[in-house]
Order: sequence, then C-alpha cells, then structure tokens
Amino acid sequence: MKSRHDRILLYIVCLLFPFIGVLLALIWLGEKDLEKKKMGKICLLMALASFPFYIVFTNIISIST
Repeated sequence: MKSRHDRILLYIVCLLFPFIGVLLALIWLGEKDLEKKKMGKICLLMALASFPFYIVFTNIISIST
C-alpha cells in the first residue's frame, strides 16, 4: 500500500497532531484491508500516547505568552 517513508511520515504526523492521528485511525480501522487496519491501530496508539504531552506543551506555551 504505502512505502516505508510514507508510513513513517504518517506516524510522525500522528505524534505531532494527535487529533489527526485519531481521525486517521477511525477511518482506517473501518477498512477491510488488514494493512490499513494495522496502520490505523498504530496511528491511534501514537496519537493517544502523545496526547498528554500535547496538552502539557500547549499549556506551557499559553502560560508563557
């Protein structure tokens, strides 16, 4: 489906923007293709793992300005 570089880029996007990762995961988890489902699970896990850091850093930035 996607090249290795495309998948890595998508995973980085999921880490940096958790909401996009959750949306991609919801779309791909509904697919029948097993590779897309696997990518959806990984995107969801990365988005959920990075969400607390996202909240902390946005609070730090908003407090400092």
